[in-house]
Amino acid sequence: MSIVTKPIGGDGGKSFDIEAVRTIGFRSGNRVDALVLNGKRNGGGGGRESKVLEMQGDEYIDHMEIWSGRYKNRSTRIHKIFLRTSRGRTLTVGKESGTKTTLTGMRVLGLGGKSGDELDKLRVRYIKDYTPSDVIDQGALAIIGVIPQGQTTETFVSSRVSKLSASSLFLEIVSTIESTTESGGVAGEFTAKASTTFGLSVTTSSEFREEIETETVESERITYAPPAGHVGLEVIQIDVFKASDGTIWQFPVSEPSIVSTPVDSTPALFANVYDMTGTLSLNFPALAQERVEKNGQDYYALRAITAAA
Repeated sequence: MSIVTKPIGGDGGKSFDIEAVRTIGFRSGNRVDALVLNGKRNGGGGGRESKVLEMQGDEYIDHMEIWSGRYKNRSTRIHKIFLRTSRGRTLTVGKESGTKTTLTGMRVLGLGGKSGDELDKLRVRYIKDYTPSDVIDQGALAIIGVIPQGQTTETFVSSRVSKLSASSLFLEIVSTIESTTESGGVAGEFTAKASTTFGLSVTTSSEFREEIETETVESERITYAPPAGHVGLEVIQIDVFKASDGTIWQFPVSEPSIVSTPVDSTPALFANVYDMTGTLSLNFPALAQERVEKNGQDYYALRAITAAA
């Protein structure tokens, strides 16, 4: 898998940014007058309005056929578009003319382009040769932070911001994997899932990080310090995925919370938990002999955490 941005059409009109597809529709006659993306019209007001597809859950566009060409010696424009989603829903606008471009076996991350009184160019950002990752562990417990005795940390009051902040940690893990291996496309899949989860229009990892920074910079925070004789554990639920190339990655599915855990806890207090920090056994030495590797992470296959919050 790899991430590709494909431009189709001419250079007339004014550029509009690539956005993740939450809703999509068009205006069209013999050609495509406008792309209506996420409620915003990019192009002219001619033609008829098409139906609007609203992406459901993890639905995405997986096939497109786009016809483009010159019209009456004017610049190249988009004449016809056919698209299909991963749930088999379709949308067709315009009439066949010019050169046909087919994009298939993909996952569209976002659409952009150029437009004036018609749709001049369509830019398609997508994961090429896409195969969805398989869920190999669902709703698993993971520790993403350890606050030792005598230290403090800040947490967000907003549930949304807390989950966004946690997502940034997992994005960093995915980005590190892709920078040290030949894996490609997983960061795009992660960002697409994040866009759906948080209702964002981002299509790249850097855009997602910017959204996180924007939402967290002025968010209300509270300070946590472990009580005497305790260590704070930041805990979250995750789904674990395996990509077609074997890459293992995780995505948070709950708001993180902090559990205050006695420093003299026995191994039996920890359970079926991933240690994303790699430091759990340093704070709880009795766990060292219980550590195993699962899906590329330290893992403790014991009973559930029963420590007091």
